[in-house]
Amino acid sequence: MTGETAGPASAPSAVVDTHCHLDMLEDAGGAVARARAAGVAWVVTVGVDIASSERAIEAAARHPDLYATVGLHPHDAKNGTEEALAHLESLARLPGVVGVGETGLDYHYDNSPRADQRRVFRAQVRLAKRAGKALVIHTREAWEDTFATLETEGPPERLVFHCWSGSEESALRALALGATISFSGTVTFKNAAGVRASAAAIPLERIVAETDSPFLAPVPHRGRPNEPAWVRHVVEALAAVKGVSTEEAARATSENARRLFGLPLPSLLGGLSDASDTSDSPRGRTSP
Repeated sequence: MTGETAGPASAPSAVVDTHCHLDMLEDAGGAVARARAAGVAWVVTVGVDIASSERAIEAAARHPDLYATVGLHPHDAKNGTEEALAHLESLARLPGVVGVGETGLDYHYDNSPRADQRRVFRAQVRLAKRAGKALVIHTREAWEDTFATLETEGPPERLVFHCWSGSEESALRALALGATISFSGTVTFKNAAGVRASAAAIPLERIVAETDSPFLAPVPHRGRPNEPAWVRHVVEALAAVKGVSTEEAARATSENARRLFGLPLPSLLGGLSDASDTSDSPRGRTSP
């Protein structure tokens, strides 16, 4: 002991959970509080059908650090009537909504006919462009049709492939379309070497982190319902893959999330922006 008094430890850089399903958590309010305590600057809760999209908007209205997306998941594409899509468009223009989706194609489960999946995906690509919102993409065993749809329709200015599970080659195709790539707790799994290889190949400035709560809890919480507070484990794993500090990975992925969803981030992020600046925030203006 030298007798010197140590200064206060600096708080870790804030992190962002860009994709969770808060309405599926048993204790959503507690999960939000735990996320704040863990230094999660903000959370995006994601709609997969009309009802969950409305719940996401309601949750965002209750919490200033929570934002919503609205969408029809490929599993629910069979319910994508003209009326449902028109209602989805009205929801996409409400305050607190930062994205359209999750939408896309899922040929693994085929819970909706593939023709309906493609039709509803195309409709939501167009909606994201009309509303000026980020497009949140789910794709599983449907890479060629997913890319073909984006190439035919023209990708929105901002889009993200959530819960990345594709190859390095697919990652390069996604990047060529201007996409951001989101990694979930799978990047921490022992058997996910391919996911980590993709993360290694993607520039850090094109990566964001998510939990996909309540699914895919990261190590060391596997087997438990996931929650936004644990997104830091994803950021730590990405830092290890990229060979950078956790602080650098946290700041980079948070800034990437800010650009992706067009938001100012709270001052908790150490100077990225001022929480009082709502000039570009979905809470501060109506959608174009």
